[in-house]
Amino acid sequence: MPSTGDLVPADAALCARDTDLPGLGAVLNASSVSRTIDLGNFRHSYLNYKPRTNCVAGLVPVDGSLGAWVAMTYPRSRWPEIRNRPKWNNGPQKAVYLDDACTVFVPLALERRLRKARQLSDDTSRTALLSRLGLANHPLRILRYKPGRRIVLRADGPHGPIAVIKMHADRATYDRAFAGAVYANAMGGPAVIGTAPDDLAIATAWTPGHALSPQSAPRDFNLAGAMLAQHHVMGPKDKLSDWKPPALHQTVQTVSTLMPELETQAQRLASQLPELDASELVALHGDFSADQVIRDGHVTVILDWDRAARGPAARDLGSALARLDLDEIEGFETGEARTALLEGYGAVRTLPPGKVIAAHRAHALFALAVEAFRARSADWDQQMRSVLGRVEEICQNPPIPATKGTIPGLAKALEPEHMRTGFGKKPKAITLTRLKPGRRAMVQYVLPDGQVLLGKLRAKGADRNAPHFQSKLRAAGLDGCDGVGVAAVTGTVDDPAIWLQEQVPGHALIDVQDGSAPAKRDAMRRTGRALAKLHGTPVQTTRQWTHADEWAVLEKALSGGPHDDLLSLAKARLDGLPRAPHVGLHRDFYFDQVLVTPDTIWLVDLDLYAVGDAAIDLGNFLAHLDELALRHGEDPSHFAALQDAFLQGYSDLASLPDMQRVNSFRWISLARHIAIAARFPDRRHAIPAVEALCRSELSKVQ
Repeated sequence: MPSTGDLVPADAALCARDTDLPGLGAVLNASSVSRTIDLGNFRHSYLNYKPRTNCVAGLVPVDGSLGAWVAMTYPRSRWPEIRNRPKWNNGPQKAVYLDDACTVFVPLALERRLRKARQLSDDTSRTALLSRLGLANHPLRILRYKPGRRIVLRADGPHGPIAVIKMHADRATYDRAFAGAVYANAMGGPAVIGTAPDDLAIATAWTPGHALSPQSAPRDFNLAGAMLAQHHVMGPKDKLSDWKPPALHQTVQTVSTLMPELETQAQRLASQLPELDASELVALHGDFSADQVIRDGHVTVILDWDRAARGPAARDLGSALARLDLDEIEGFETGEARTALLEGYGAVRTLPPGKVIAAHRAHALFALAVEAFRARSADWDQQMRSVLGRVEEICQNPPIPATKGTIPGLAKALEPEHMRTGFGKKPKAITLTRLKPGRRAMVQYVLPDGQVLLGKLRAKGADRNAPHFQSKLRAAGLDGCDGVGVAAVTGTVDDPAIWLQEQVPGHALIDVQDGSAPAKRDAMRRTGRALAKLHGTPVQTTRQWTHADEWAVLEKALSGGPHDDLLSLAKARLDGLPRAPHVGLHRDFYFDQVLVTPDTIWLVDLDLYAVGDAAIDLGNFLAHLDELALRHGEDPSHFAALQDAFLQGYSDLASLPDMQRVNSFRWISLARHIAIAARFPDRRHAIPAVEALCRSELSKVQ
């Protein structure tokens, strides 16, 4: 077994204080000890420490296989009883004892409290369990393991994960988890594939996608906040049990045990934490955080409703903010994520008062003070100090959340019963696919007959122009029959003020870039032809987009920063351009606005349609490919062949503007990406390269 010299200083100090548990160091360092006793390569999945009584660690194989173990240590007075348990010594699988340390490693097959999980270690029993859950013959991998409480597994199919299985230790926990799974499914979450009540097991469909993290884009946090608000608006709160706040005395006791020098501070904070306002009751998630949110394309799903309850809305918001506080303490920047989450929530329903959110945030963060210890972070002592310090800051200076206001009607647009009136039938599913807080939103509706519609809302009221232009373009020949199309407008709903169009098929043009070189070039060429056809199908309108408008957008984006030279270069370039014939512009044309099928290129999001210089759309498209290359660390010419194919396709149907003119708008559009990239954590690294390229190209004499 390891000596205290193998432990981080904070663990070693704890072991020195708790001499009643001679194997405390072995359990704290169980993932390392397991290798020295030839059990295998494990990661910690759980830790429960009771001073002078016991310490329990859950161990999951790094490869996720079913050979989980639990490491436990006890006082010497209990060791004879532990050492001589018949079932741990006499069966086909046996425990491994470290007698000098009063420590035992027990395989999953000998679990004492999570008894139903023993079936996983036997081929016959496991096969029968999977059959009862409707998942016969599917291999399993362990995701999480809390000895004596719960085990979470992933069931895989031939093409990847298909289900999550949760097995519980007792009936009450199972019943609550089952109620949460049913509730989540009713709210658009994963389907319940099967249950095995006698096994205390529930299987739900696997949710593809990626969990949110501090590095996720603000737009993902916008949608997460909006989705949480949707649950708070629609959730059947009366069917849920009451939420109970975390017990402050337990946190104080644990902090005092782990770090006695923090006892006074923990006691003082517990007495100073503000009272929790529970006047506004909603259907709570109960343990909401970014990593409970899965994003897959346009779909946002909140998972793990095992703790669903009836309680104050600020609890879920405070819980999420507290977890982001932990992320920040660990070194991540989370300010934009916090703001985006609250703005997304506020777009759907009014945020609780700032002081109320801050109170719940402080309580939730205080309860997480010992999280780093349980997670076996090497610097858990420093993190604990930082958490208590952050709690104190929140209490003394409650942050006032920023919000851009609700989008009128969005809450109604997300409510199936309300939308029954607009559609004449209740939608089978409603998904918020896009959101710009304070500006606009897009909602997907799946109707009972299988038809899928997209509804668009604006904060400033109903949009009468976009559906009119789109219908006119379609009537003028962009109906998909000749290889290019825009979606059919199907109507409007007055309450909320929303206009609807059919969802068109196809893959986003950017996704086509994963295909073969000929396929990529063909898709780009067809996209160029589609833009030429749009430009050649003008619709009568008084909406114009001029060179002065392009300059105004760039000036707004870059003014106030160290970019005056770029603005001067761009202004000189624009002033030197002669007038050009006007065509019907998309005005935001790039690869995300193009859907590709074998027969048709579909152009989407024509909300900004206006007439203007054709080079504006062409330059914008090229600039987006330039930015994508720089963002991925590639040379600016990385997409040159695809850009050439796009321009060739355009010239197949229309006269291509002079390339000096196109490139003028290209570099001006790319310069706007400096401001855009500053809003996205995963793009900021490319800003210097974007700036350098724009300066170089705009400086060239035309």
